[in-house]
Amino acid sequence: MATTRPRAERGAFPPGAEQYGRSFLGASLIWFPAPDADRNSGLIIAGTHGDENSSIVTLSCALRTLTPSLRRHHVILAVNPDGCQLGLRANARGIDLNRNFPAANWRAGETVYRWNSSAEERDVVLLTGDKPGSEPETQALCQLIHKIHPAWVVSFHDPLACIEDPRHSELGEWLAQAFALPLVTSVGYETPGSFGSWCADLSLPCITAEFPPISSDEASEKYLKAMVELLRWQPQR
Repeated sequence: MATTRPRAERGAFPPGAEQYGRSFLGASLIWFPAPDADRNSGLIIAGTHGDENSSIVTLSCALRTLTPSLRRHHVILAVNPDGCQLGLRANARGIDLNRNFPAANWRAGETVYRWNSSAEERDVVLLTGDKPGSEPETQALCQLIHKIHPAWVVSFHDPLACIEDPRHSELGEWLAQAFALPLVTSVGYETPGSFGSWCADLSLPCITAEFPPISSDEASEKYLKAMVELLRWQPQR
C-alpha cells in the first residue's frame, strides 16, 4: 500500500469527518477520528487561535496527503472556526479560548497578547470568559476528550518556534527533531486557563508545538513530511 495519496487526489478530504459540537456562531466543530483507534491513539489539534494559520494549513495538507488507513491519531484542524473565519485570535465573543479551559489555574478578567510577532509589547486585550469553560468551543473539546480518552495531545500554535513538553517525553523529543525546533519545558510565561493547564490537571500528556512566524505556504513546504509522519507516529520504547 502506498504511504501517500496521489497528488491529484489531495484537493479534497477523504471521508470520515464527524461533528463534535458547534461554535458560538453555529459553525460545525469537526474532527477526524483515527480509522482504527486504540489506547495508543493521540489527538492532534490546531486552530485554537484563529489568526495562527500556518499549522492549520500544514496539518490539513498532511491529512489529505497520507493514505487514510495509515493514520493512527485523531485530528482537529480548527478548534476555533469562528476565529479562523474572522481572522481573530479569540472566538467570536472576544474570548481567548486558550485562557478559558476549566483548569485549576483559570483566572477571571483580561488577558493580553502581541498583535504580531514583531510587536514589542503584549498590549492587545482579550477576555478569559465569564467562567472557566464558558465557551461552546471549549466545552465541546473537553467533552470530546473525556469521550475518546486520547493517549496524548499535540496542540499546534505559532509563532514561538519551539516544542514545549514539560515531560521531555519520547514524542516531544521526536517532534523537536522532526520539525527542527528546540525542545523546552516552558514558553517562559504563565498561561492560566490554557488547554495545556487543563490537560495537566487530568494527567493527560500535552505537548504544545509552536511554529515559527512563517507563511502557510512556507510551513506546508517545510513541515509537510514531519506532519505526515506525526499522523503515523508510534512509540519506539
